[in-house]
Amino acid sequence: MRAENSTLRAQLAQANETMQSLQTQLALPRKTAQNSSVPPAVSHKKRCEKGLGKPRGGKPGHVGISRRRQKPDVVIDCRAEACCRCGASLVGVTGECFSSHQVWELPPIKARVVEFRLYRTQCSCGACEEGQCPAGYDDVQQDFGPNVHALVSYLNGTHHIAQNRLEQLLQDVFGLSMSAGAIANSLRRTATRLERPAHDILCDIRRSPVIGSDETGFRVEGENWWLWTVQNPESSYFAMADTRAGDVLEGLMFDAVAEVWCCDLHAAQLKAPTRRFAICNAHQLRDLQYAIDAGDTIFAPPMQALLREGLRLTQERDRYSPADFEQAVENLKTQAHALLEPTPQQADAVRLQKRFRKHFESIWHFLSRSDVPFTNNASERALRPAVIHRKVIGGFRSEVGAAAYALYRTIEDTARKRGQNILNTLNQALTGTFALTSVWIS
Repeated sequence: MRAENSTLRAQLAQANETMQSLQTQLALPRKTAQNSSVPPAVSHKKRCEKGLGKPRGGKPGHVGISRRRQKPDVVIDCRAEACCRCGASLVGVTGECFSSHQVWELPPIKARVVEFRLYRTQCSCGACEEGQCPAGYDDVQQDFGPNVHALVSYLNGTHHIAQNRLEQLLQDVFGLSMSAGAIANSLRRTATRLERPAHDILCDIRRSPVIGSDETGFRVEGENWWLWTVQNPESSYFAMADTRAGDVLEGLMFDAVAEVWCCDLHAAQLKAPTRRFAICNAHQLRDLQYAIDAGDTIFAPPMQALLREGLRLTQERDRYSPADFEQAVENLKTQAHALLEPTPQQADAVRLQKRFRKHFESIWHFLSRSDVPFTNNASERALRPAVIHRKVIGGFRSEVGAAAYALYRTIEDTARKRGQNILNTLNQALTGTFALTSVWIS
């Protein structure tokens, strides 16, 4: 009985220790998109007073836009044919227009067949010349023109329409019979034509003084791959890789070295070839908020306030003289340094304090240069359509398909940043008339 009692006491002590540990974990606040890097899609949705989700209608201050009347392409006169009272015919009777309204309508859409006839012509000197098809139509083995190839890539890459549904859409809307194999070949053909423009875009990014990067996961042939992006305000380049290591960034940059690299604190991102790093402060604000929710009052609240003050300084930079702005930045950094001395009691605050000590200059580098952003949101926005594509399509069955999508995202996101029409840009790439104008040529 003594031995059994001793054993039971030991088990009870262990159970009490486990229970206390679980109670400590339960006391921690829930991680959401507001206090951590948890995606908004899996965060707890706040309940509105009347139902779930955000309230309907525009945000406060939103200016409504109404469609203006245009010069009509077609005018249809609507006249009564007979009198509803006596039944007399009103055909040919001049009436008075008492109202009019306009609607936008699509004409019947039907694909057309274009036949190219090549002629051989003999000159008076005896030489014989053969006619050539226009650019984009020079591959006689292709049954479809560049407009069709551009549309297929546009619907698949931008609007995330899978190949089986794309086959039905082309048939129902355009009367165009295109098999699943032909659609796959079209996507590969377009990707081949996009390789040169995408390389020009990557070379433009390499010349940029400030570069941002990020990555997201993808399934390729049933395995985990990653879609990487490197971008600047004018261009974006995407690459598929079967690794999340920093070697990917080194390979993309070749021998180029950026002045400033904007990224998060992932170890692979911190291996990018650059002279200085600028850490995404949106992540820091959320992590600080979690430490505040967990009960810290020593480090997280004042540091979060200083970060927000730094953001306000950058937004009002033009209101300060260079000397006054530099003095304000120096005062802010001095206050931030002072917060690294006292040791907080909360575990998350202790971890964040160590992070701020290690990456202090990288966190505050956005104050040193006006072209360095406060966050790395531009890279995350560049990846967002790819995340939607991943959720809708599911993954890629081959490496070729994954690489083709990365090339398409390169052209699409670059066109978006430059305010260009993506379909026109694709047509230019397919017909060999794409020309990149770089703003970083030194």
